[in-house]
Amino acid sequence: MVEEKRDTTPLVVGVDLGGTQIRASVLRGAELLSRANTLTGENPTPERVLPRLFATVEQAIEQAGISPEEISGIGIACPGPLNNRTGEILSPPNLPGWDHTPLRTLFQERYQVPIYVENDANVAALGEYMFGAGQGCNEMVYLTISTGIGGGVIAGGQILEGVAGMAGELGHITIDWRGPICNCGNIGCLERLASGTGIALEAQEAIAQGKAEELLEYARQTNVPPTQIDARVIGEAAKAGVPVARDIIEKAGEALGFGLVNIIHIFNPEKIILGGGLTQMGDILLQPAYRIVEKRTMREPHNCASIALARLGANVGLIGAGALVYHLNR
Repeated sequence: MVEEKRDTTPLVVGVDLGGTQIRASVLRGAELLSRANTLTGENPTPERVLPRLFATVEQAIEQAGISPEEISGIGIACPGPLNNRTGEILSPPNLPGWDHTPLRTLFQERYQVPIYVENDANVAALGEYMFGAGQGCNEMVYLTISTGIGGGVIAGGQILEGVAGMAGELGHITIDWRGPICNCGNIGCLERLASGTGIALEAQEAIAQGKAEELLEYARQTNVPPTQIDARVIGEAAKAGVPVARDIIEKAGEALGFGLVNIIHIFNPEKIILGGGLTQMGDILLQPAYRIVEKRTMREPHNCASIALARLGANVGLIGAGALVYHLNR
């Protein structure tokens, strides 16, 4: 009888701390052995959220049927800005009151295992690099296109951090220097032009100018109030042939394409991985982006780079947080 080989990959905990939800899992590699989640809650100050955060971690450990002593480390994905060297959360817009919160220290006091804290976009990049579409690529860029746009860069097999750990703010590449104002205060950012928020703002502007009657009619037919016309609705309307919706999505796709051109020219990556909910729109958003990349990228860096969709889906934050432990605890 052949004895089955036992998987000796260390167990880790991945934590995904967001502005609306807290999630935690025990992982062996990219395999989720448990999953626990709770709402971040209203007025999410550290005093209110930390007890929920610890309880969610402990629920995940209990669900996996193991003891805390069997965990080799905990990785935490958080909104930035943060200092990944000290594990200190600085002033994230989605977590008011977290200015200079020593999250790593607070976790170490409770769990006595190695703790790693990283920006959520960098965590997603690391997850795709180690376990997803970026495996085997030491020069890789991950771009998440969702409500906002974020990015993480893997250079030489390591997260590109910059002098203060804040490199890779790819959503705030300037695409149109005469364009609309972004939430960050800058003008014409990629996030303002190609994110879910940016797409919705373009639609609301068209409605205000009386140029979106067909979109409003589509919304009425699908029981969507005008104030709730978001990127998902606009994408569906575009696929249904509503002209103004198609124009808005095509414009966003072209802005995304110019962002990709800049990324290829700046980082010379082997692969760019696109993740986030807006990629589910498919060709109606992505084909305009790919056309711009074909037209505007210099030949040699273009020939080096491929563009692929992310593989880890909704679990990328948890898997990436676990990957932090494997990557940094070597």
